[in-house]
Amino acid sequence: MTNSLLGRHIASSVTAELGPVTERRDIKSSLGPFRVLQGYKIRYPAAVIGALGQLYQEFNLAFAPLIMKNREWPPDYQYCFERDGTPINYAVQIDIVGLPQSFLDSAEAMTASEVRELLRGWIFEIENSLAMYQLLQRAFASNSQSSFFDQRFRSALARIRARFGKPLALLAVTDQKHAGMRESEFGNMNGEPLSDGEILELSGFDRLFSPAEFITHIKENEGGCQYLLYARTSDPVAVLRKPGLKVEHPLLSDPTIRRIIKANTLTLNIDDPGMGHDRRINDTKEYMPALGMGFPLCSSNNNLFFSPELSEHLSRGNAYADFRGNRFSEDFAVYLQSRGIDPKTVEAGEVRLRAKPMRGTYGGYGHLVGCVADSEFRKEVRAGMRQRGDYIIQPEMPTPYLTNTTDGTKYTYIDRVFFSALDGETCFLGGFRTLLPTESSEAKHNRVHGNVDAVMAEIAS
Repeated sequence: MTNSLLGRHIASSVTAELGPVTERRDIKSSLGPFRVLQGYKIRYPAAVIGALGQLYQEFNLAFAPLIMKNREWPPDYQYCFERDGTPINYAVQIDIVGLPQSFLDSAEAMTASEVRELLRGWIFEIENSLAMYQLLQRAFASNSQSSFFDQRFRSALARIRARFGKPLALLAVTDQKHAGMRESEFGNMNGEPLSDGEILELSGFDRLFSPAEFITHIKENEGGCQYLLYARTSDPVAVLRKPGLKVEHPLLSDPTIRRIIKANTLTLNIDDPGMGHDRRINDTKEYMPALGMGFPLCSSNNNLFFSPELSEHLSRGNAYADFRGNRFSEDFAVYLQSRGIDPKTVEAGEVRLRAKPMRGTYGGYGHLVGCVADSEFRKEVRAGMRQRGDYIIQPEMPTPYLTNTTDGTKYTYIDRVFFSALDGETCFLGGFRTLLPTESSEAKHNRVHGNVDAVMAEIAS
């Protein structure tokens, strides 16, 4: 991958004056304070924004078969379609390898379609349920001006309200999720009252429902729901760490309530807890193969990514290195070539792979990294599939390096950008760059994500 145009830019370590790191203590959250580079702003050119917008449109289209498998009743997801019947995820987060300034400069002379194909293989994933609204809106605001994200996100919510004529409510589907949201997203640490006015001010939504509050709302409205629901359905971290851990689902385990939620949701992420694994849509990465962003490893395929001949050879207990036939399945070889990777380099261990659970997880939980020739890696993947179901394979992506001449800190980084859409119009909401000091433990393990060591910088247009 380092031979590609973007890969060559990523491989070049550079320096820049980013300014000092400041702490934002004015954001109400149990996770604060947050560290920000206020003087360092990344500007995405029009071709990059257009390219990511096109991939966002492809992402929406890829949800059509996922909705069909997940659907239980005719009104399911009735608000989650454009007027022409196209599925729509109203707001998404695209996690992508950090785009160096040299690449952004070169993209100025490219078309959006050209940039799209360069970026397609460098996206970690696309998430369709946003969180930490207050942080995203306030992290880069000044005393005199709201942030780029704040202006555009609230405008997007206003357009949805106007389109359907209903207020918007956040819905936590478990008590654990509700408690976690109150603490991490609203700074409500001791269970004190949290008014609808505070919810609107801090998040842009009109209300936050706990499971009990939502049940009361339904009863008061004789089985109806007066809100469009932005459902927060991800499992608690405890479940991600220990698959199979049982969590009470007072809303989604009740068919009557689940039907109401699915009929009023704005988010394509509502599962019956007892639903077959292949029908689940929550925290899915099943769209990735359709977008050319990953290769599926399905539990029904005993070959994993190998040819049938090699799989049979390995099943007899023979060593990988002893095999002289075709190593990879035709589909896996085609996928690698589509990403500009010679299958022989993967076979030789020159390209490491990352395996991710296909459904039900977020963050780095369940991820496995290794080489196909390593029997321990293959064993771990099979064990992961037994625990978590199907997996997605991607080439392990290197992240770029940037040294801040202000204080000498060397960082590696990824970019997170946001889009919304309505009535066929795609809107770039901005984003942020997550920079992690290379001396931090997580960076040394190539786990670049938001944590106590991370620093944020604003991405805008």
